[in-house]
Amino acid sequence: MKQILLGNPIGRTALFLRDKVQLLRESYFSAESVGTIANDQLATILITRICAPHKTFVDVGAHIGSIIVQVRHTDPSIKIIAIEAIPEKMRNLRKRFPFVDLHACAVGEVTGETSFFVDTQRSGYSSLAKPKGMNEKSKLEIKVPIEKLDNLVKAIDVDAIKIDVEGAELGVLRGAVEILRRCRPIIMFESGPSQDDGLGYTKEGMIGFLNSLDFSVVVPNRVAHNDDGLTAAGFIESHLYPRRTTNYFAIPIERRVEFRDRARRILKV
Repeated sequence: MKQILLGNPIGRTALFLRDKVQLLRESYFSAESVGTIANDQLATILITRICAPHKTFVDVGAHIGSIIVQVRHTDPSIKIIAIEAIPEKMRNLRKRFPFVDLHACAVGEVTGETSFFVDTQRSGYSSLAKPKGMNEKSKLEIKVPIEKLDNLVKAIDVDAIKIDVEGAELGVLRGAVEILRRCRPIIMFESGPSQDDGLGYTKEGMIGFLNSLDFSVVVPNRVAHNDDGLTAAGFIESHLYPRRTTNYFAIPIERRVEFRDRARRILKV
């Protein structure tokens, strides 16, 4: 249904109303979850509008193209590079988005070929991580190419990156060190509550890596405000129930005020 609604005014209005209904429902049935949902919705608003005109936006884990549609709607001058590992989804993306530079592969810190586990019931939860437990029956193992983002993206003007790869986010960043040093983009990345994603990546490893490259990690509702970022302890704590958010922003320290001011214009604060 979401794929059908994408890309037209009626569909965008329907998805907007869906988000508002979700907030109202959670406020009634699960008030503790409202903050998490509100931050995740805010994260999408910010990442799809914060890239500067004529710059490059990178979408890692493009799925059905919902982020592509919103970035394109915000500013058609933005150049979009998108990566998606599932072959069927990539075929659909190529048909719908001929203006996007598309790459059919997984992204990580190594190159070659790798196993990829497609969730046949909820494709958005497909991952490099081998499934275990009750969800294993719904997973289909396929082989896909894996590349470093540094090898795929040679642009010198990458201004924003979105990463949603179900636990493999740190691997993507480790394979993108040249981009992060050359372009100093804002990054939105997912970091869920699981402490064992099966890939060997940790929350401590994520914030330590980003801090080592002089990025601060900020929750979505702090991007538009003065905030030096989470400490390592604060980042770990924010994953505990009730979580602050599922999506975080990594912002180059030297561009913190610049992105703060962009976020203020977006949110009109």
